[in-house]
Amino acid sequence: MDKVINLKDNVAAICDAYPEVVDVLVGLGFTPLADPEHRRIMGVHVTIPEAAGRHDIPLETILHALKEKGFTFEE
Repeated sequence: MDKVINLKDNVAAICDAYPEVVDVLVGLGFTPLADPEHRRIMGVHVTIPEAAGRHDIPLETILHALKEKGFTFEE
């Protein structure tokens, strides 16, 4: 199965589809995502690129970490 992330999808939808993304994002500093309730409430309002900007984490850093786990991306 291809692991394709649409960068226009919200974080909650991506984490639901690919639970391993949670560990990657938490490891990069998105620690609130470790809490399923926070993910459910806040994750529906933000995409990965938006979260990167809000947390001052370069988007390329996030994409690289996800690529290392076998993900590809579409917009």
